[in-house]
Amino acid sequence: MRRLSDVAIFAQAHYDIEVLQIAQLTDKVFKLEARQKDYVLKFANGDDDFLMKQLYAHKELPELVLPIYETRSGARMAYEKDGFAYLTDYVAQTPMPFENKVRDYAKLLENLHTATEITVDKNDDEISWMYGEDYKRLEENFMRLEAMVTQYEMKLSRSPFEWQVLMMYPLLYGMYRRSDEAMKRFYRQLGRKKQLPVVMTHGDVNVANVLPGNKKNHLINFENSAFDVPTNDMLKFLSFYHQSRGTTKTITDYLKSQKDPLIAHHFFMKSLCIDLKWLTEHLSGNVLIDISLINEKLAPGLIAMSIYDEMNAPKKPAPKAEKKNAEKTEDK
Repeated sequence: MRRLSDVAIFAQAHYDIEVLQIAQLTDKVFKLEARQKDYVLKFANGDDDFLMKQLYAHKELPELVLPIYETRSGARMAYEKDGFAYLTDYVAQTPMPFENKVRDYAKLLENLHTATEITVDKNDDEISWMYGEDYKRLEENFMRLEAMVTQYEMKLSRSPFEWQVLMMYPLLYGMYRRSDEAMKRFYRQLGRKKQLPVVMTHGDVNVANVLPGNKKNHLINFENSAFDVPTNDMLKFLSFYHQSRGTTKTITDYLKSQKDPLIAHHFFMKSLCIDLKWLTEHLSGNVLIDISLINEKLAPGLIAMSIYDEMNAPKKPAPKAEKKNAEKTEDK
C-alpha cells in the first residue's frame, strides 16, 4: 500500500510539477492536483510496450488519446523498485447512459482505425495460406453442423437442446452460406489487389476504456493494441455488445463508412462463421444452460446476418422519370 506522501515525493522527483493535493483513485492510480493542471500518475509492472502504442495513438489522434509526459530526464516512464510509473492527463468524467457510451466507444474505434490505417502487401503464398485457414475453419464448422443434425434427426426421442439445434439449422446454414459468399468476395478482391488494410486495433474492447469528458471522449488502455485488420475490434464489439440498443446501426454505419470493401467482406466472413466446435466443447449437459449458450452464441451472428442482407440486397431500379406533359388530365 503506497502512502500518499511517498507518491507525491516520487512524482515531484521525476516530473517537473509541484503537487498541491493528491488522491488515490485505485490501488495503482493517483490523481495529482498541480499548479499547472491535474494529472494522473499510474504505476505498472511487466511489459511497457503499451506505452509506445499509446504514444503512437496519441500522435495520430492527439484530441482523443491522452499524452504520456516525459520525466525530468526525458524518459517516458519513471522507474521504481518493482516496476515503473507514467504521467498522463486527468479527465473529469461526466455521467453517460450506457447505450451512449457503447455508441461513442465504437466511434472512437472508427477514429483510431481511420487515423492509423496503412496497407500491407500480400503475396500469393500468403494469400493462399490465409484462404486455406479460413476455408478449413468454415468447412469444419459446416461439417460439424451437418453431423449434429443427422445425429439428432435419427433419434426417436430428442432432448429440448437437440430440438433447439434442429430448429436453428436453417439459420446456421444461412450464416455459413453467407460467410462462404463473403469469403469468396474477400479473397477474390485480395487476390487482385494484393494489399490488405491494417490499422492499430484497440484490442481491449470494453466501454470502461472510454473516458467521457465534458467536451470530448478519450480512449485509454492500449495494452492489447496491435496492427491488424480493423474488423477484429468490431467482431469483439459485436460479441460483447450485441444486446445493447443501437448496436446494429452502429456496426452498419461503421462498415458503410469504410472505403475499402475488403473490410466489410472480412467482417462478414468471420462473424457469420459460428464456432460450433467451441460450442460443443462448452456444453454442460444441463438443458436450460445449453439452450441459453447456443442462443447467446448465435445472437451476434443473427445481427451480422441482418446487416449482411441489408448491405447486399439487390438495388431497386430507380423509377422511370415521368415524361413531361405525359398522361396529363385532358385539356380544359
